Amino acid sequence: MRKLDFNSRNYSGLRQAATVTFVFAFFFSLIFALAGCGRIPSTGPYLAEDRDSCWVNDIAYLEKTLPRVHKNLFFHLPEEEFHRQLAELKDKVPAYTDEQIEIELSVILAGIGDTHTGSSISAEYRYPLEFHWFAEGIYITGAAKEYAELLDARVITLNGQRIEDVVNKLRPLLGAANESWFKTQIIYYLPIPGVLQYFGVSTTDQIELGVELLNGEEKKVGLQPISYKEYVAAESPAKPVPLYRSRPDENYWYEYLEEEKTVYLNYNSCRQMRDRPFEIFAKEFWGFVDSHEVEKLVLDIRDNRGGSSTILEPFIKDVKKSSFNQPGRLYVIIGRDTYSSAVLNAVRLKKETNAFFVGEATGGEPNHYGEVKQFELPNSEKPIRYSTKYFKWVEEDINTLAPDKVIEESFAAYREGTDPVLEWIGNNL
Repeated sequence: MRKLDFNSRNYSGLRQAATVTFVFAFFFSLIFALAGCGRIPSTGPYLAEDRDSCWVNDIAYLEKTLPRVHKNLFFHLPEEEFHRQLAELKDKVPAYTDEQIEIELSVILAGIGDTHTGSSISAEYRYPLEFHWFAEGIYITGAAKEYAELLDARVITLNGQRIEDVVNKLRPLLGAANESWFKTQIIYYLPIPGVLQYFGVSTTDQIELGVELLNGEEKKVGLQPISYKEYVAAESPAKPVPLYRSRPDENYWYEYLEEEKTVYLNYNSCRQMRDRPFEIFAKEFWGFVDSHEVEKLVLDIRDNRGGSSTILEPFIKDVKKSSFNQPGRLYVIIGRDTYSSAVLNAVRLKKETNAFFVGEATGGEPNHYGEVKQFELPNSEKPIRYSTKYFKWVEEDINTLAPDKVIEESFAAYREGTDPVLEWIGNNL
């Protein structure tokens, strides 16, 4: 059995990255270990030679291993249904392509109900576009140079179907996602030809996209997939960069907004920076606050997809004891990309401080399975992620943490390089 390429690629970065490698799987950059809630079985008995046997044995290995290592695999999907779906997939192996098997496997794992548990989809060939879902709709934020005219166009239809209807057809790939996480993740499936064909959106690699250009003109464009190796990005028109996207390579940083007498702290990742541990950073931060006239503290975690929630805990304790912990002086910015450990930090701030929350509902759930590890299938070497711990932080049965003031990410602000969230906080005297 050939070794599959399990990395799908996107071609350009909305967040100031020129050309990036996209590893689908909900964009985890956690450090995985190879031990879980139970012992991982040996792969030896499952190794095979011919292609069909390799896949059947990989599915069998998954069927045995995942219930053993996951914290509580059948909390949502009944055990008999899990086994039934995998048995059906085994029967389909001779007729399915490798890609179709991967897609159906992803659908089955998504149905478990845990966004931290799942698998990736290989996609060496993709349509040469990158999408982002703003408040006004789905827009093209990156393109190959031959499609430069499509940059910043709004997508209206795909193969004559409303784009909203198309993404809903793909929803089984994100069965456990709340609406916020769905919007951040579904855009990475749209450029994959096999996904569109699997869900009946298209029958061939050729697709037709209906768009509205920046000048208001509507047109239809035919697209063929290309290899990421052939992709050359179109140069995007220069846009102003809002403060919160100005330092994408730093996990945490702060800036003093003198006119507003506000200190803004961007906590972009729940991970330590090697050259600046958070403990040292926090001491520097509080030293700066003590030596300046500061009336408001803003903590921005809207783009934080997690890591270790414990890093921020001492800082939250300091905030609780500070003069900022009162109405009108402490603000927390959350959004669709607030996920995993960042949600745990947000919940604690919500429960233990007087922070006012601004932005969008979180992509992560307050109560969720997490602390992710992984194992590989014996033949394809396909990585499977799984949760080893359950986090329960609230009593309510809710799948997101909503802000006190909703301000959606808009295409207009993206074009202008403005930040309506921070502007609202600055004006909220």
